[in-house]
Amino acid sequence: MNNVIPLKRSEHVISDAELDKLANDVSRFAQKHAGTFSLSHGIRKLLSDALKREKRDGETNLHPAG
Repeated sequence: MNNVIPLKRSEHVISDAELDKLANDVSRFAQKHAGTFSLSHGIRKLLSDALKREKRDGETNLHPAG
């Protein structure tokens, strides 16, 4: 009996290029603000802005069919 459940490949809400840029932005911000109270707030804002930008640009379906 095989109890393995196949996992679906996760889909990103943003493109790979945008994800790479976002990762670089977060990394730069973290290096600049390491050890400060603004670190978590700033990272949250970067992530929030990236996701809002994607939704504003027409991507409203977070789980595309297919």
